Amino acid sequence: MNIIEISSECSGLAQRGGLGSVIWGISDAFRKAGHRTTIIMPYYAEIHHDVHLYTTVTCFYGGEEFPVSVFETSHFGIRIFLIHNDSFFRGEYADVYIDSGKLHRGYFEDDAKRFAFFSIAACRLLLHLQQDEQIDVIHCHDWHTGLIPLLIKLHPGLYLLSDIYRLFTVHNLEYQGTRPFEAMGNLQGFLDWYTDLAHLERELFSPYLDPHADIPCINPMRAALHSADRVTTVSPAYAKEICLPDSPEKDFLGGRGLEKDFADIFSHGRFGGITNGIDTEYYDPQRLRHPYSHRNRDAGEAQNRLALFHDMHGIIDNMVQSGALIGKTEVALREKLRHIDEQSFLRQPLLVAVTRLTGQKIRLLLESNGGKTLIAHLAATGMHLIFLGKGDLLQQLSSEIATHKNILLFGGFDDELEKRLYAASDCMLMPSEFEPCGTSQMKAMRYGCLPIAAAVGGLIDTIKHDYNGFLYTGHDRTTKAEAFMTCIRRVLDLIKNDKTKFTGLQRNAMLTDFSWNEAAASYLQLMKP
Repeated sequence: MNIIEISSECSGLAQRGGLGSVIWGISDAFRKAGHRTTIIMPYYAEIHHDVHLYTTVTCFYGGEEFPVSVFETSHFGIRIFLIHNDSFFRGEYADVYIDSGKLHRGYFEDDAKRFAFFSIAACRLLLHLQQDEQIDVIHCHDWHTGLIPLLIKLHPGLYLLSDIYRLFTVHNLEYQGTRPFEAMGNLQGFLDWYTDLAHLERELFSPYLDPHADIPCINPMRAALHSADRVTTVSPAYAKEICLPDSPEKDFLGGRGLEKDFADIFSHGRFGGITNGIDTEYYDPQRLRHPYSHRNRDAGEAQNRLALFHDMHGIIDNMVQSGALIGKTEVALREKLRHIDEQSFLRQPLLVAVTRLTGQKIRLLLESNGGKTLIAHLAATGMHLIFLGKGDLLQQLSSEIATHKNILLFGGFDDELEKRLYAASDCMLMPSEFEPCGTSQMKAMRYGCLPIAAAVGGLIDTIKHDYNGFLYTGHDRTTKAEAFMTCIRRVLDLIKNDKTKFTGLQRNAMLTDFSWNEAAASYLQLMKP
């Protein structure tokens, strides 16, 4: 088949989260299965591949014509098309995503119009490609591309694309890209972007509008649910969760307002979950400086933990030099390292949390439980804990751990350090409030670093409790916090008193198959005519 993947990001070119890894992983898996795969994405300023001009197309957007330059490059055998226009992907719009709040503009205002432009430009490129090749599947991802299936369905100039199979995958339901349907003050709306659709009856758009907005608003996520031929999300458990409404009293996050839509398309056989994979060649403990396998994990962990301890200052130097470490966390990190005893670091359990420092990921750790935060409870166990990540809770976390000498924070990200942390640690903490799939737990398990995770979403589908990791649950925030700490204390007791069982669980984790093979086969099954 000839499969076109359309996304806002892709690892190896421009990436901000797990979406980029998924786009590359699934595309590469399709290629290895013998299918032709192409990725279409914006040409951001940070993309430095060698490119050549493939074609120029014209886009009618916002009531005027825009020239669109389409550049072509290749990334490990995958054809990449980069869509460019200075007004949308350079200057103040050069970054992958734009923080409209910092620019004092409406919620999603900037990215909404950027990706609305990208969507119509991608469709114009698809029309151009169709002249020379048969396209079998158009696979769109998240709200940034959610308008593409809708445009193909309704836009009079795109009817030649309407027979192509359209697949849409939901990765992060927290962001839906909702914007006004028509102009609101100085803010443009959907019909201002696509004036070619202004003549259509308003009733046609009702399935694509946000059902909870006070004024008519287009919801790109909902638009895709009702205009794609098939919808998937990134794990079977998460697919079930988002067919249910949010329940604050049970501390449950479900369909985020779209649960009726998901339940409807599920009942019609158009919706389901396929668990993501990871690049098992890239995340491979045999490729470390101190390699090991499931047969000698203990020895490998000891070597890697010792090397990590001695390399800490060099790691900090390199991250500062590359700009990967947020400056204000450097001083505290170096100061704490002065007081950490080598033998204590090597002998005490080491836990890590490689994560975005956001509410979804770490809020539970910062809330009070029994008069102290969970961070304080963790520090009191005597084990060592290392955070690697950045996000809006960075400052709060930094303040919370300031007095705890056994908790370190690398404020930033470095993928080589990520792998070294997994290789040196006993466990990975994932107290997620919701988790569509999650890849951190799979990466950690490749190295025998056992996840201690909330029993939500994809964590349920990838972790078997007491076999290759640990899951906890509760019926509200208090019981979840208590269950989390109970689980951690049990794990610490296993490390101390039943190392044989713990080592067996690590071996099970390392032998679990998290490659893209199964996911790719499931996607290809959906794509068959």
